[in-house]
Amino acid sequence: MNGEAPKSLRDALAFIAGYIETPLPPVRMALSAAFGHVLAEDIAASTSLPRFDNAAMDGFAIRSSDIGPDGTAVLRIVQTITAGQIVVPALCPGEAVRITTGAPVPPGADRIVVQEAAEIKGGEVRLRVRDGAKPHIRRVGEDVSRGDTLLEAGSRIGPGQMALLAALGLRSVLVAPRPKVALLSTGDELVDSPGSLAAGQVFDSNRPMLSHMLLAAGAAVTDLGMAHDDPEVILERLVEAAADHDLLISSGGASVGFADHLARVVSRRGFLEFWKLDMRPGKPVGFGDIDDCPILLLPGNPLAAAVGFALLGRAVLARLEGRPLNAGGLRLPVDRPLARSAGRIEVHLGRLRLDSRSRATAVEPLPYGGSASLRHLALADVMIVLEPGEGMIDAGENVDTLPVWQGFPG
Repeated sequence: MNGEAPKSLRDALAFIAGYIETPLPPVRMALSAAFGHVLAEDIAASTSLPRFDNAAMDGFAIRSSDIGPDGTAVLRIVQTITAGQIVVPALCPGEAVRITTGAPVPPGADRIVVQEAAEIKGGEVRLRVRDGAKPHIRRVGEDVSRGDTLLEAGSRIGPGQMALLAALGLRSVLVAPRPKVALLSTGDELVDSPGSLAAGQVFDSNRPMLSHMLLAAGAAVTDLGMAHDDPEVILERLVEAAADHDLLISSGGASVGFADHLARVVSRRGFLEFWKLDMRPGKPVGFGDIDDCPILLLPGNPLAAAVGFALLGRAVLARLEGRPLNAGGLRLPVDRPLARSAGRIEVHLGRLRLDSRSRATAVEPLPYGGSASLRHLALADVMIVLEPGEGMIDAGENVDTLPVWQGFPG
């Protein structure tokens, strides 16, 4: 470690931000393959949306000047225009055009009268337009004006972003590549599930949990499996993975004990920049590098591992992708008092619910069953992150929250 190692979460995040100086080099990717990636460029509109005036409803395109003082008009139906039609003749006075939603509005028309307000008799239509009725026309540029900056670098491409980019006609976008993360579980007691257990053995729950948390956060995951508490085996696995990955993550072997080799293993091929933070659960979390590849050391207890990844692992991935650290949290009111510690960050699990009186979203804190508990982790929607402080958090007071399970990538 160089100088004084971080002890608080705030200092650890600041260290990570400085440690990973630049994001991964961007790549240009076909839009069809870019879902879940992070933009590495601002997207400005190359065209207006809509591109042409079009009907917002099925009905009849008319001239408002043809509507009589009583709000009615009897007009001659001259044609039908459907969505996708290329040639659209101009509309003359006394004429009406039957039109479908999304079809181009003919020149001369300035209103669509919905078909429910129309009565057809032969080749004519009688229309009634009530006072204040909408024109039901989507105008050029009503949604997007050419030159507008629509998406900024650092934005994740989700379903809505895909729709917008496709509507602009983009074939490719410049994105951050998915960070390549190698994931390893350590411990003599671990067995892959399903299987049979001997006395003293447990199924490895951390690897499947962390793998899916990584995928949801936008990473490409390599499963390194499990390693026994053998320093040489652990070192060999990690060194091999460090050569072609952007981040290593291990769980287990990070607390104080005779089998906890990871701190010593890291120091043999790199640096352990910090180890143990003032937080509960997840105190025995570490960060450093092996052969210049960053490594995050997470505790073996499942809840502690999940908290460590949510608070630090996502920050590392964000830095690699050029995104703000730990974005996406919300401040929400808790529905019952919570105790906090004066000397450390306290993380509680919570479930979102709708307050019956205010109709606002609130957080119901779940019982703390210890850092090895899985039951409430499976029920939780958010992690409640309480900064150190004196006294209680009162019911109704806003607290910082982070989603337990995040995002759409993967």
